[in-house]
Amino acid sequence: MHARGTAVRLIFGLMVVALLAGCASNPQAVAKTSNVAFESSNPVLTTGLLDVYAPAESGPWPVVVMFHAGPPPHKERLDTHSRRVADLGFVVFNATWGAGVPIPETYEQALPYTSQAACAVAFARAHAAEYGGDPATMILFGHGFGASFMAAMIAFARPDASADCLGSTTPGAIDALVTWDGDWLLQASDVNWDEHLAADPTLMDALTPWKHLPEHKDQKVVMLVSENTGAEREVGDPWAADSWLGVRDPSGDLRRQLEANGALADGKIDLAEAQELLFSVLEAQGNPVSLDVLPGSTHISLSDAGWKVFLAAFTQAAAKD
Repeated sequence: MHARGTAVRLIFGLMVVALLAGCASNPQAVAKTSNVAFESSNPVLTTGLLDVYAPAESGPWPVVVMFHAGPPPHKERLDTHSRRVADLGFVVFNATWGAGVPIPETYEQALPYTSQAACAVAFARAHAAEYGGDPATMILFGHGFGASFMAAMIAFARPDASADCLGSTTPGAIDALVTWDGDWLLQASDVNWDEHLAADPTLMDALTPWKHLPEHKDQKVVMLVSENTGAEREVGDPWAADSWLGVRDPSGDLRRQLEANGALADGKIDLAEAQELLFSVLEAQGNPVSLDVLPGSTHISLSDAGWKVFLAAFTQAAAKD
């Protein structure tokens, strides 16, 4: 990580020590309810399902809605994460999203994804109390594309829920957003996003929340980045209009910020630099934001030390500043 990494702060202080001590001395028994439908139907995507993880002890507990990386139905990938967060004293809704259709190629094709995710949040708010949750405290979490596309779009763009949502029509207020390796610019380099974006430049506005950031300058964001993300792309000429970065950033605003951060100096950009880019933008506009490294961890696996920071992020997100 380049010099901008000095702005990246690790949460290993008293909060983590107290958190871990509390977990060790009084772990919560967690009950899991699987495959709860949060839509009655969906004309575009597979009807959304979620798993609910709730502490056995009575709440009310803060509520977390989790979104996995990638559009296939992979909520099981966050099973352990959901259980361990619930163990701290949260009601966790682990939602699947986007199954059954190809990757969106246009702005309009992307809208059903975020409306389905908004429905999951609306459902969680409407039904949180049934599981001991407090619907007044809503935290969103996303991993990878589930961070930049799902959780962040809900937190900043606030899309309406899908038409057949079993919750309300809108996700409502979001207390905090927690992201892990959000794919803010790279967007799955194995998918030809450049071609899709060149055909419909507005697609970027449906995939990431850049244009909506100024609308919510009070949004609390807790960002996490793996020490070894293992994902990077060659920049080439960042100012060429037909470069992959130019296609994603026709105004040049993000490239100027990347240059200011020193991210383009080595001719590559990786997931860590993408996190620092968003951190810089949010910090500059006054959002309460932090960026913390998951030590010894990769994009798909947390080390013991990484778990400590990961779990502490939710305590930080729920804290009333």
